[in-house]
Amino acid sequence: MRSLKSTLTMFILVVSILTQSCTSHVPNPVYGNIGDEGAPLYADSSGKEPTDTLLYGVIVEYDANEKSKFVKVRDIATGVEGYADTLKINQANHPLEAPYVFDEEQSECELLNIETSETSESVSGWTFWKKGNGVMALSSVTLAYNTGRVFTQQNYYLGEIHLGYILLTHSVEYGEDNGEKLETPIVIYEDIASRAGIFEGGQCFTPGGQLGGFDTDDWEQ
Repeated sequence: MRSLKSTLTMFILVVSILTQSCTSHVPNPVYGNIGDEGAPLYADSSGKEPTDTLLYGVIVEYDANEKSKFVKVRDIATGVEGYADTLKINQANHPLEAPYVFDEEQSECELLNIETSETSESVSGWTFWKKGNGVMALSSVTLAYNTGRVFTQQNYYLGEIHLGYILLTHSVEYGEDNGEKLETPIVIYEDIASRAGIFEGGQCFTPGGQLGGFDTDDWEQ
């Protein structure tokens, strides 16, 4: 059984995620994705007391007029705040928009993250399509070993579309409209720095798993 403290902590995190929006909390907001090494969060602008870590791809907002090395940032999806090194932030070169969502249901994931080792290759993927006033997501993971063994797992989620990110709140079975509420929602961030793809869990997912940037405006719609 979970301790009361653990349960309360999880509840506070979920409420924070579900109630946050992209409404600016600073006078002159600019936005950016956290860089590929992640970014420690600090209690103040001295950068001496790490309190948390923002993963690769998280979109933060901060004050454009702030000139310090460590600036106060806010995760636009979770509302988590702290001070981060500006060198760890890839400033936006594109508008704050949600990840691309197809009009029709998709059967395969077009946004992939591919990792290889001496013995196997792992291919993880995401795709999204409109579902009523929200969004349906398909997530897949395929693990292929050099021995020829292949394992694949697929999961479906329901969620909400926001400026800059998608918030997945429920796990569902294929073809169903209702599902189980996730203890911690899954956040999918758009790449507003280079339009290379999307970010989830500190990983970057791009069309076909290709490296390098591209503009999603060129996608077939």
